[in-house]
Amino acid sequence: MNREELLQRVRASLGQAAPATVPHPAPPQPPLAGAALIARFVSRLEELEVTIVRCAGRSAAHESLSRLAAERGWRSVCGPASLHLPTLAGLWTDDPRGADIGLAEADWAIAATGSVVILNGGPAARSHSLLPPVSGIFVAESRVLPYLGDVLRRLTELPGLPACVSIISGPSNTADINATRCVGVHGPGEVIIWLIAGE
Repeated sequence: MNREELLQRVRASLGQAAPATVPHPAPPQPPLAGAALIARFVSRLEELEVTIVRCAGRSAAHESLSRLAAERGWRSVCGPASLHLPTLAGLWTDDPRGADIGLAEADWAIAATGSVVILNGGPAARSHSLLPPVSGIFVAESRVLPYLGDVLRRLTELPGLPACVSIISGPSNTADINATRCVGVHGPGEVIIWLIAGE
């Protein structure tokens, strides 16, 4: 039974007639592509108070991470095996609860919202981007999509769904108590995005 059939049955049982007007479909979203797509993504990240590091390639992103680890004096880094960098060999830990930064690789990113999408499961544990106080995420520019709907369509094309799909939009924050904004209460208080060109 589809949605409209269900609504017709409910209306019939309540003695109500079907609505005279049909809701209008949502207007089409403006196209985003090329430099405009990346500019929108960066603009949204800035609004979300995300630190953005623009890199010309993967090796430049890894070098940037290594420099930042030295500057900040990080003692432990966690992440999937694919991100275990030789330059950080002495810092790797398997326990994200004690790591200074957790690393992840974005499967996609959403320009319209400044969000990154990570498919979790197996070696890509959700805890890497959730438990440490800093979340560091590598995003290839080629993986930036215009809208959430574009990501949802990609998900339907996968051979099977992952254990979890994380959509991260900036640092964890809440205003539950007295409408006072608090950052880092439910997760990382800082998000760093290495945005990688040429991939």
